[in-house]
Formats: sequence, structure tokens, C-alpha cells
Amino acid sequence: MALLDGKVALVTGAAGSIGSETALALAEQGARVVLTDLRAPELEAVTDRLKGQGHVVACKAGDITVDDDIRSVVEFAVATFGGVDVLDNNAGATGFSSRDLDIPDMSVELWDQVQSINARGPMLFCKYAIPSMLARGGGSIVNISSGQSLSGDVSNFAYAAGKAALNALTRHLATAYSPRGIRVNAIAAGLIIQPGMEQRLPAHIQNIFLSHCLVPRLGTPRDIANMVVFLASDLSSYVTGQVLAVDGGFTAHLPSVADMRPIIDGMKGAPGKWT
Repeated sequence: MALLDGKVALVTGAAGSIGSETALALAEQGARVVLTDLRAPELEAVTDRLKGQGHVVACKAGDITVDDDIRSVVEFAVATFGGVDVLDNNAGATGFSSRDLDIPDMSVELWDQVQSINARGPMLFCKYAIPSMLARGGGSIVNISSGQSLSGDVSNFAYAAGKAALNALTRHLATAYSPRGIRVNAIAAGLIIQPGMEQRLPAHIQNIFLSHCLVPRLGTPRDIANMVVFLASDLSSYVTGQVLAVDGGFTAHLPSVADMRPIIDGMKGAPGKWT
């Protein structure tokens, strides 16, 4: 039997590379999946592709910043498949990096927009999905956060603040609802290679990230999707309230490791000498 047979999963941001891969991974494990995204044509294309592969899926477009849209997406999931067992809050405020550079130049409008996507939208999906989960005896909520919520950086102030709020929401929801059968966890994703990444992060920038990864590669959408499946399934039945880094070890070591590694490697050939 597949890990998620009989479960209904709702995936936000499902038209993107991580969201679509997650919807596929959940469906491969037997879940009936509702996909939602702001971009209706792309969402329908992903849904049609999954249907063509034999999966039981449906979609409803909606804007994560609009309360009525979120409520209607959850209502659609309940009407279509009978409820919600798994909520994957995958949608995030990507594409604002070129404007999210510093606080003195930050517009209130940009700040509010990013928080609305990264924190308010997931909160509202939880607000409307939790009653269905309780009625079905429990469930699993997986919030897609970011490594930028765990440490400081020189840009992406609004993005990091929104994801940090999502981490706090994760822990509070887990504390309140795990005794009632709803586990809540977050994934702090590292750099995930997606289509078009070269335009935003050229190779020499990607190599900076790669030099700090303990696993010698950058992440893929399937890396995140696999962790969502694990957290959605009973394999993780004793895991809740956690912010789990899926980043190839990027945040697991001291900041000096990438620069110190060749020096230490040189010392191994000449013990006691700093080279």
C-alpha cells in the first residue's frame, strides 16, 4: 500500500517547479491532490499532465493574498474529495529579490505584499483547513520555509522576516493542535535549482552556495517534495513542531568551513604547518 492511500492533499503554489513536483510526489504515494496557484493557465497545464499520468487530481486557481480565494479553494477540496488531510503551504514570495535589498529603501507596500504571501496566506489556509482535518481525525500541515529565516543575510529582509513568522506559526500550531491529531512542521529549504534560475543567480553565485553545501550539489524540487511526503505520512508520526533544514548541510556548519577546508586539507599533507 502507498504511503498516502486514502488521503487528500492540498498544495499551494502548485504551478511552480517545487509545487508541481510535490503534487506529483504526493499523488505517486496514493493521495488525491488539489492544486492551487494564482497562475491559472500554468496550473491547469500541471493538473492535466498529472491526470494524463493516471493520478487523481483537481485544481482551483486562487490568490494567496485574498481571503475569499483561500476559503473557496479549501471548500473546493472538501467538495471534490471530501476533506483535507494534508496541507502543503508551498507558495512563497519569490521574484522580489531585486527590490528586497535594504530597509531604508524598503517600501511599505513591498513589505506588506511579501508578508501577505509568506505568512498571512499560509495562516489563512491553516484557518480554513484545520476544521476539516479535525473532522477527519487529524492531519499534517507542512509549511515551506527557507534557510534565510534561520540566519542573517545582507538582503531579502522582507522575505526572511515572513518565513521566520511562518516558523513561529508552525511551532504554535503544532503546540495547539498536535494533541488533537494535527502535526505541523516546516521545511527550511536551501537553494533549489529551478527553471530560469540562471537569470537570477548566475553560475558564479550558485558556486558560492555550492561551496558551503556538505552534500556536493545544489537542491532539486524533488528533494523538497520527498520531505513533504515524509512529513505528510505516518513515517513521521512522532515528528511535529519542527523546522527541518533540507539544504545539503548548508546551515549545519561554522561559516568558516568553506574557506578553511583547503587549508586543513593542506595541513594533512604537512602536519603542523598552516599553508
